[in-house]
Amino acid sequence: MSTSAIIKHLPTTLEDRYANIDITLNEIHHHGSHSSINIGEPIKWKSPKTLSGPTIWSGADFEHNDSFTLYLSAEDIEEVEHALQVFKTLEVDVDGIAKSNFVLPSLSKKLEEIVESIHNGQGFFVIRGLDMSRYTVEDGIILYLGIATYIGDKRGLQDRKGNVLAHITSSKAWDVPMNQRHGIHSTMALPFHSDMGCDILALQVRHSALDGGSTFLSSASTIFNRLSEDEPEVVETLLEPSWPVQYSGKEARYYLAPAMTVHQGRLMASMDPKRFGPHPASSGTTIPALSKRQEYALDRVGQVARATDLRLNLKRGDLLFFNNWAVLHRREAYDDHGEASSRHLVRMWLRNTEHGWSVPPSMKLPWQSAYGDGAKHQTRVYAMEPEPKYSVPKYSAGSAAFLLEDSDDDSDN
Repeated sequence: MSTSAIIKHLPTTLEDRYANIDITLNEIHHHGSHSSINIGEPIKWKSPKTLSGPTIWSGADFEHNDSFTLYLSAEDIEEVEHALQVFKTLEVDVDGIAKSNFVLPSLSKKLEEIVESIHNGQGFFVIRGLDMSRYTVEDGIILYLGIATYIGDKRGLQDRKGNVLAHITSSKAWDVPMNQRHGIHSTMALPFHSDMGCDILALQVRHSALDGGSTFLSSASTIFNRLSEDEPEVVETLLEPSWPVQYSGKEARYYLAPAMTVHQGRLMASMDPKRFGPHPASSGTTIPALSKRQEYALDRVGQVARATDLRLNLKRGDLLFFNNWAVLHRREAYDDHGEASSRHLVRMWLRNTEHGWSVPPSMKLPWQSAYGDGAKHQTRVYAMEPEPKYSVPKYSAGSAAFLLEDSDDDSDN
């Protein structure tokens, strides 16, 4: 039996309900403007349900325990740096980095344990020990990609321009006001959320903030259990596939999906409070607003997540990997005073083809765009630095990237 969280006394499984559903973005586009599609049915919630397994944890469990951190030894670092030098002699593009050309004979065994922990354990891990001051920006990215390929062999697209790397920073070169930027490009706090469509979220800390900016993690299964015990009606609301997710501002298109679901015995969360409901820029839209029940459910998720979260004091050079289906994350506000460069994280969306969780149809739409067949044929961009000039996003309001939304230069769809 899998060691991942299991649900007791589960009613009719969601995968049975969705067995014959295969929705793609193109099919939704064919519905035309102001359209919606519902890709699920409500679960009938008749009695208390609880989850069990190693995905159930709270921050207090790690108060005096850093078992989620791999401290690289001198031998590990030597092995990684040797792999870097060998790769640079191959004249292979960074998109081609793989286990076969970034060989880590000894460290790979430790990384296999991390893969197991991410998919069947607590769901997250930190790798610490790389001194970023020793490497150029390009070498730092190659090291990141090389280690990450052992965690997830597929690297997903993060926007419709084909970016594989996303720079989570507030560049001092940008003169656009904070309130006009995407959340990840500001210094503002971000609420608990998941990156909708992502399997494993990876972060490389290029620079940490001068003040604030900590990352917090919270177990979706722990949140589920707390709410199931105290307010089962909130759990029912989260499981209902009636949450409107807008993916086009120009033609007000959206789809309906659950915020949480149970698939093959696992609880899976796909929720960003700033993605649900109509975008503020979409005036006169037919996209439904959240109901009072849904607004309350989001508030309760945030409250329970904060009450049970784990604060990560990430340092420059750290690598963080976590299961984006099982773990929610947030960021506190931070201060970038002074002239020195401050908080800068580089994000990837990974998938492990051998160990990755099966994705239910109700949550597969953005996932397909990141990892599916369409993503294979698109130009893949590995930007080493943030864009020097910031373009104000027209429709983006979320806490994370969202591949389905209109890009700034889209004119048709």
